[in-house]
Amino acid sequence: MRGRGPCIKLEEESKMVTYHIGFCKRGKTLIIQARTSVDCLSCEIYDYMGAHVTSKVSLQRNRYQILALAKAKRPDVYGSLRYAVVE
Repeated sequence: MRGRGPCIKLEEESKMVTYHIGFCKRGKTLIIQARTSVDCLSCEIYDYMGAHVTSKVSLQRNRYQILALAKAKRPDVYGSLRYAVVE
């Protein structure tokens, strides 16, 4: 029974939920905000990407692909960024 705790947590974290996605910058880092309510996104977002059914685990795994797409879409805003994190 001792080993079940982390497995349950991983399953909960990988649940597919509708998240509102917004992009912020902090230094050389792209901050990918994923919130269940659009009202909870930071007022400092550069781009609102809409509502998507996904998981934070999936966003975390694909954060550098998301960064590459953001750089291609708006190189003037995201071109100098080197890192990406999901919050």
